[in-house]
Amino acid sequence: MDEYLEQILAEMPDSALQDVVRNILDEPIPEAVKRRLLRPLQPRKYRPVPLPRRAEKRKRKAIQEEFDPIPLQKVYRSAKDYQEELRGLFEEPEELTFRRARWAIGNFLQSWKMGVPRGHPQGADPRTFLESVEPKIHEKLEEEFVALGGGLKFQLALKVELVKVKPDGSEEYFEPVLRNRQEAVLQESEIATALEETFPRLQETLEKLTQRGSGWVVVQVRTLWLDIARYQPLRGGSYIKLPNKLQDKKAVVNVKNKDDHCLRWALRSALFQVAKNPQRPAKYPQADGLDFTGIDAPTPISQIGKVERQNDLAINVFGWDKGVIVHHVSKQPEDMHRINLLLIQKADKFHYTWVKDLNRLLYDQNKHREQKHFCERCLHGYSREDLLEAHRPECKGIGHTAVRVEMPQEGKNKLTFQNHHKQLPAPYIVYADFEALTTKVEGPELDPTKSNTQRTQHHEACSYCYIVVRCDGKTEAPVEYRGPNAAEHFLRALQVEERGIQKVLANPQKMRMTSEDWESHRTARRCHVCDKPLGGDSVKDHCHITGKYRGAAHNACNLKLRLSPKTTIIPVVFHNLRGYDSHLLMQAISKVEGRVSCIPNNTEKYISFSLGQLRFIDSAQFLQASLDKLVSANKPEAFQITARHEPDCALLLRKGVYPYEYMDSGGAFRGDQASTEGGLLLQAHRRKYFR
Repeated sequence: MDEYLEQILAEMPDSALQDVVRNILDEPIPEAVKRRLLRPLQPRKYRPVPLPRRAEKRKRKAIQEEFDPIPLQKVYRSAKDYQEELRGLFEEPEELTFRRARWAIGNFLQSWKMGVPRGHPQGADPRTFLESVEPKIHEKLEEEFVALGGGLKFQLALKVELVKVKPDGSEEYFEPVLRNRQEAVLQESEIATALEETFPRLQETLEKLTQRGSGWVVVQVRTLWLDIARYQPLRGGSYIKLPNKLQDKKAVVNVKNKDDHCLRWALRSALFQVAKNPQRPAKYPQADGLDFTGIDAPTPISQIGKVERQNDLAINVFGWDKGVIVHHVSKQPEDMHRINLLLIQKADKFHYTWVKDLNRLLYDQNKHREQKHFCERCLHGYSREDLLEAHRPECKGIGHTAVRVEMPQEGKNKLTFQNHHKQLPAPYIVYADFEALTTKVEGPELDPTKSNTQRTQHHEACSYCYIVVRCDGKTEAPVEYRGPNAAEHFLRALQVEERGIQKVLANPQKMRMTSEDWESHRTARRCHVCDKPLGGDSVKDHCHITGKYRGAAHNACNLKLRLSPKTTIIPVVFHNLRGYDSHLLMQAISKVEGRVSCIPNNTEKYISFSLGQLRFIDSAQFLQASLDKLVSANKPEAFQITARHEPDCALLLRKGVYPYEYMDSGGAFRGDQASTEGGLLLQAHRRKYFR
């Protein structure tokens, strides 16, 4: 190359030109220019073709498993279909008829919609509505059964309009969609039975919304949907070759039948066992004595129970999906011999085979390499046959559910009370009560077609009083409040009391013992907590609130009586909490901080509810009488706490008079309404009760 350039330069006539060319050739080429000039000559990096997206692949597989293979064809809809759809969106239907819904998958999945016009006489009651449209649903299912060419699955959904009156008088509307589970229909005669089972389930779901104090009332049925899909259940078919892994086990007999009666051939191979060439159909008799009347061929798994009953057999059906799975477990008596079948699959075809040795089929389920014995119900393996026989009664269980029965040992077969710490009195308890203002509510006149409930008064807490009582009966002065936001003020006051009680519990009192206490402890032979012999395990138990000695106890029993400042419950007692006071508290409990939990009776009444460590309970649940009757059943000397804060308590022990109609504002406490109707009513009460 250099000689060629020297020759070209020598032939140039001008020496000056030769110098210029030499300078250009001697100048180094920049690296950027080199990369740009040499880029087309460099080999490109290999880029593999990307694999299909995993999410799309999983979605396609899920659809195939749910609905069976979907026909690969487009859905063509006419202009008439779109017109009917638009008409159904913007127009109220004049009669109860089914219209095709907006989505469908060829002739494989169809959806039908029935709109109910407002004011329709049959739409006010869901039960009456379902009974009236049952013939139309039955007719539509028969049409689709013929169109799909066999079995189908259908699902009913009901959209219902509900209304609920709020405490402020406004109405809240709710339109839930009640869906029933999918029902399978294999024969046209099964449609009526399927509908008889579907309607009660829909009504039961609706009753759960409208009953038990929820306040929801049915206004009208709005829409009924009927979704129908082709149903192709798992069923056996013609011969399929076993996978290599199953062939190597030599545990399965696979008859090479050429028809769709593979279930019958599998049963023949089990009933008429052949030692040599069991896969040949010619080895088995045609007159097998089996009754297959009314059994489809190929036979779905859902008809195995019918085959068992007609032939007095016990059949278990297993499947193969990279391992053994269970499809059907026989419910026949346990003393009947089990015939184990294996259903294998290839693409969309299924084939029954006979499992001649279940232990050999399941041998590689675990790493144990000795002889194993497997349960036909749960597929659990045991190393010895006696262990399997001991397991069988447990696996059968109660009601075909696996239950293990273990009898207690001698000496441990008696139940005694153990939660002795539950008998410990609460260290502190709060007794409280509310009074409320009753404000009249002026509302519109009732519409008998919609509701018979008229709101006349609005109750608002205006005052409260509570007293904290210690476990030994000691109390502070009652806390009283009258003013706005009484319920919220009450909850915040209780939270202050809660913090104070926590400080007391965190600093327990030291034990104080008298000479009598020492003598009692020295002579104690039984634990005062569990009433069992001490046996040398004796400690002194005392009250952490008062410091008073309680008795000798076991160390474990003493530790159970510890009081934790973070978990000790503080009861707050109202009489008729569930029926009245809880409504006032629930309106204000969202405005204070703290963890709220409850034990509901229904959506509006609560057996108990808690705010932090404060647990609100209703004394009327275990003292089922009015306060007037409870007080009159006791002598005046029994009310020691009341007498402590009100020496002349005779007036407090009788039923008082509270003018609810008069107390409609805060000014009523000052007597500002004496001239009103409520004031005249109050004066009449005074003349009646204080003459």
